[in-house]
Amino acid sequence: MIIKDQSTPVETIGNITEQSEFKIKVSPKAFQILSSVYSDKQLAIVRELGCNAMDSHIASGQPKRPIHVHVPNTLEPWLTIQDFGTGISHENIYKIYTEYFNSTKTNTNEQTGMLGLGSKSPFCYTDAFTITSIYDGVKRIYNAYFGQSGVPTISLASQDSTTDHNGVAIQIPVKQSDMSAFYQAIFKAFRFFDVKPEITGGDIQWDTDKPDFEGSFWKSFTKLDRCYAIMGGVTYPIDTYKVANEHYDIARKAGLVIKFNMGELDVTPSRESLMYHDWVLEAINNKLDLVKKDFVTIVENTITNSDNLLDAMKALYMLKEKWSFLDSSMIKGKVHWRKIEITEPRKSVKNCAPLIRSFSKRQWGRSKYSESEYAQFHSGSEWYYDNLKKGSIKRIISFVRNNADANIAINLVSQSEMNALIKAGFPASIFIPTSTLPSVASTRASSGSRTSRPKGVISLYGIGYDYRTSWESESFDLATGTAPKYYLVKDANGFKFDLGKITGGDNKFGINVNVNDKSNLKQFCSYAGIGIEDVRMVAKTNAQHLDALGSKNLQEVFDKKKNIVLDWEKIKQVRSLDLDTHQKIVKHKLFAQLDATNPLKVFVDNISECVKEIQKLKHLANNLTYIERNSFTFQNPMIELIYLACDTWQVGVDRAMKAAIEMNNK
Repeated sequence: MIIKDQSTPVETIGNITEQSEFKIKVSPKAFQILSSVYSDKQLAIVRELGCNAMDSHIASGQPKRPIHVHVPNTLEPWLTIQDFGTGISHENIYKIYTEYFNSTKTNTNEQTGMLGLGSKSPFCYTDAFTITSIYDGVKRIYNAYFGQSGVPTISLASQDSTTDHNGVAIQIPVKQSDMSAFYQAIFKAFRFFDVKPEITGGDIQWDTDKPDFEGSFWKSFTKLDRCYAIMGGVTYPIDTYKVANEHYDIARKAGLVIKFNMGELDVTPSRESLMYHDWVLEAINNKLDLVKKDFVTIVENTITNSDNLLDAMKALYMLKEKWSFLDSSMIKGKVHWRKIEITEPRKSVKNCAPLIRSFSKRQWGRSKYSESEYAQFHSGSEWYYDNLKKGSIKRIISFVRNNADANIAINLVSQSEMNALIKAGFPASIFIPTSTLPSVASTRASSGSRTSRPKGVISLYGIGYDYRTSWESESFDLATGTAPKYYLVKDANGFKFDLGKITGGDNKFGINVNVNDKSNLKQFCSYAGIGIEDVRMVAKTNAQHLDALGSKNLQEVFDKKKNIVLDWEKIKQVRSLDLDTHQKIVKHKLFAQLDATNPLKVFVDNISECVKEIQKLKHLANNLTYIERNSFTFQNPMIELIYLACDTWQVGVDRAMKAAIEMNNK
């Protein structure tokens, strides 16, 4: 993106006899400061690397081609962002990629990058990451890391010929505790991209955000609590207190997402917020002025041209209740939809359904729900009709109380009232029978109070809130309920989940993971492409009922995916799983001086090839003692001494490198 230089005229007083420009000293402290400009590290990495990948596609003439993003999970604990664009030459890796504030994109508004900082963003989270660049038939893998001096360093790890398309892939190791944060970051970073990335390693649902109204360059999401600017696919919150007074209300209440052309706005170096120069504020206010006029037209057209009465009422209700500040004749005058007056939507519904009852989450007070005699029209409202002789109200109240969605609301009508609303213009497809809601167990008194459960009703358990170790109990009617897609079985020791067997050669062992750690279960489901909302737990005695209804045992699903086969011959080539020693050697300043044929260089490079195999194991168990250390025989006694020295003493690396250099010179 083209940066608008801000020049300031300077007036000098007196005669200047001597002057000196300020400088920046290259030091570990300077790089630490540059790596800490991001407040949300996970989001910054995904956003910056994602923008760079999309820029590469634009530069190569492929703006509609999706990039590839690998979501970190328990079995594959790394984030990968890959493009298939221009690639980076070996010369530019060292000349441009590694130089802060050096960018090839500062002379074009076709691309997002501008400061030459985004490619270094992984250093805000990790001390080392991998860069794979394919350029003109050559595939090169580089290690980027903080060297012994504390300064970011890059080194060429391997180079091979390839027929693959040009492109760059950045791979970053991710901690188990941060996987959920990276999952959320991927959704946030790309949610408003025109071309969504291809996802592996997990499942990202992009279609969860649907606008209530939209124009050619803006969308309105009534669930959003603020206004956002989109430039180059990146989302920037707009400070509502910065906009002109006449635009304050729509910026605060309409949940707007507004697209800007590249270069129309200026952003902070972290790309987390806007810079509010006068020309930036002018651009924002101009867009808001256009949105405001367009918004009124879109809402009015939605009301008058809706295919059904309900959508027209929803739009009018929002216009009157939430956007009363707009200059619309419909706010004060009478409004009709196909000759039916709907000026007051709630009263219009009441005329057709006089006994309607609405249940929703209570925002304040001790009770978990509230009840009204008027319909709810917001985006979280649903319509049910009573098809049970008794028990519908209990089911609805229980459903609303236990629902995780704070925006949930249920409008309940009788079957005759439903028919009247359909006749008036409501779509028949929106009405759901109350029998589909989970039934509620009744209580009866005996010598002590206890709960009895109706025949044909069993207990299921949903994952509930992440911050609670317990699972949320819910009643499930086998006759009328909708069976979950997947279930886990409760055993005598609690809920357990068998991750599976890891095999290779003659080595076999398994790992059991307690899914009371909800983050583990979520990662496993993400790895298998299963939504956690589709998973329930059930007692062993009731599992057969779910089988009969078509639910799948999650354990059996994972049986087809879980077994991991390792290249044990590669694993056996490594004497120790202590990769810290390997990293110490690779990062040593003298390592780059070794010839490719040097025995130590060959040996360490061979270890690098084994790292991927080892990482599969390292992230599945804390202590893998199943590999026999004595199964490897060093081909060169000198190399064995060097490597053992590295394992034994802190100074061993220096000794090893000096010995290797001497060997190299001979």
